[in-house]
Amino acid sequence: MIKPIVPEGTVEELLERVYGLKAVKVKSLNSYDDCNYAITVDENYDNKYIKQLWPHGYLLKIVNTMDSKRPKMHEAHNLVMDHLRTGGVPTQKSVPDKKGEVMSYQKIYKNKEPNSDYIEHIVRLLTYLPGDVLLNYPFTSNLLYENGKFVGQIANAFKGFQHDFFKNFDSKWNLGNVPMLKEYVFVLKSEDRKVVNEVIEAFENEINPANLTKGCIHGDLNELNILAAPEDGQGDIPVECKRYRFTGLIDFQDTTYSCTIYDLAINVAYLMIFTKLINQLDAPGHILAGYLSLQQLTEEEFSSLKVLLAGRLCQSLVYGAHTYYLDPTNDYVLHTAKAGWTLLHKFWSEPKDKLESRWKSIIESYQLQK
Repeated sequence: MIKPIVPEGTVEELLERVYGLKAVKVKSLNSYDDCNYAITVDENYDNKYIKQLWPHGYLLKIVNTMDSKRPKMHEAHNLVMDHLRTGGVPTQKSVPDKKGEVMSYQKIYKNKEPNSDYIEHIVRLLTYLPGDVLLNYPFTSNLLYENGKFVGQIANAFKGFQHDFFKNFDSKWNLGNVPMLKEYVFVLKSEDRKVVNEVIEAFENEINPANLTKGCIHGDLNELNILAAPEDGQGDIPVECKRYRFTGLIDFQDTTYSCTIYDLAINVAYLMIFTKLINQLDAPGHILAGYLSLQQLTEEEFSSLKVLLAGRLCQSLVYGAHTYYLDPTNDYVLHTAKAGWTLLHKFWSEPKDKLESRWKSIIESYQLQK
């Protein structure tokens, strides 16, 4: 149990005492390990380090107990967000508290009583980005293509960024750590455990990270960490024709130095789960078409995609099942389970050559349109 326990009224008290801001509206947001809150504030404030209020509101983050022991990680996150913004990728900005600090340790009392037990958590305030999470839009072929281009743009913006923390940081969520799932499959039903074990074996036999391009990656480009909004002036055009602008990239908890194709594979895996308007197995082709309009993949990287996509599906499903096993009140961790297991079984049973052929056909169809 590493997720903070935050009694009612704590957020408002922290906001005023630490940041000099008065909350008008507080909304708790879904989160895996941290506690995140969308906040609208009063126009009157007491913080000399805030020159002007951010028009879209703020996000208060109370960091989980594990990551609260890693202050260097949060410093590195601020630097990577700054770097990506210079490359044209919208990211959040850290907001200084009344002491001018962008991060602090705060006592979170379990019962909101001064003499009750407490745990110290890192608390951060960030600007809230406009737009909505990608999940809340219909996954049309056009949106998937534009998303692929955004993933390519992110890859471009990451180029040249280096930080010692990320070179040494690793977690079980790193796509390269699929074999670690062996320790968690005991929570699965037999038919699910069988397919996960097959994916692990394929990963160990077929994926050679030494042959894949390296660089700093976001590490969790899922449907909840990418923000978008419809382009203006589209009127009542059919949903499949609508175009979108990408307004933000959030949550850098899994940022690390790793294989750059992992970001693409993670993004494709999650978006496949929630694709309903077109065949789920075609979704990778549309995303790849957008990505390849800005980036390149080696032959070995393209060939690794089936195993990498299945590996991420397994990570999400297995870790979600294990977390729920430990904490049955945390329904959020089952976010991908509803459709994820069905997709994993269907996807893994499809021959690799057939998948690659249909993806290449979709990619070529976009290239012919240019």
